[in-house]
Amino acid sequence: MRSLNIALSIKERNYFNTTTVSIFHKAYQNKGFKALTLNLLFCGISWAGIAQESDQRIFEATIQKKYNSEQGQRVIEIAQTFLGKPYVAHTLEGKKENLVVNLREFDCSTFVESVLAIAMCKNNSFDDFTHNLETLRYRYGHVNGFGSRLHYFTDWLKENERKGLIKDQTQACAGKPYKKSVSFMTSHLPLYPQLEDYRALEAVKMAEIELMRKSFFYIPKAEVAKKESCIQNGDIIAITTSKSGLDISHQGFAIVVNGRVHLLHASQDLKEVIISQEPLAEYLAKHASQTGIMISRLVKK
Repeated sequence: MRSLNIALSIKERNYFNTTTVSIFHKAYQNKGFKALTLNLLFCGISWAGIAQESDQRIFEATIQKKYNSEQGQRVIEIAQTFLGKPYVAHTLEGKKENLVVNLREFDCSTFVESVLAIAMCKNNSFDDFTHNLETLRYRYGHVNGFGSRLHYFTDWLKENERKGLIKDQTQACAGKPYKKSVSFMTSHLPLYPQLEDYRALEAVKMAEIELMRKSFFYIPKAEVAKKESCIQNGDIIAITTSKSGLDISHQGFAIVVNGRVHLLHASQDLKEVIISQEPLAEYLAKHASQTGIMISRLVKK
């Protein structure tokens, strides 16, 4: 795949008391480039992003549709537009950490982030979407190396609660304390070549240490069926795991089908975005290592 580094016109905007840069590349859309790699330095802030032209076309087709004004329903309707999209892992990984936009294929976490970033759009622009995606995916809302990415779901949850974007609903649903020592990444260094960089390694180590100091709650899978009344369409469902050193093994969205909560997710088993055939409680029962769920919700703005 050929990429192009280009200097582009910019305009300054303020989001969350930080300066971001709007990138305009429509002039380049018809020049036959399969991908655009955008890098610039402006006012001391570096912005980098990678997207294919088809990602912008997919975004524009998605955002132009009419959705329910109720936020949870809007989230689930946007998520449903991606049904059948292929499951592909490791789409964010590269030699250098950039904001990767990929609406053509997903893993479970990029699917959740992408849908939320679209649902959060106020002016329905591609720049608005990419800003939201970066805000959700990275600590303090900006790419600053591999260590700035919110790799653990519980870290992602706490950080986006701090930003006022996501609300953890688990305790309010009578969840039980979830105590887990989080250390999977630093305990499996060969799986993460990016951690050969000392700064990235220290950032991830610090994140793991901080997570062990924070309180979390979960609903054991044996109790999920009777807690369905607490779960709304479009809620983020994070599945807890018995795997050593790991907090969450999978995530997706709650969707109510015939009065029961199912899971709309990028399925690693079936290799595409699907709605689970069975209710969420039965889905969990089929997976021995899945111990329960956390429930969170996009905050209405």
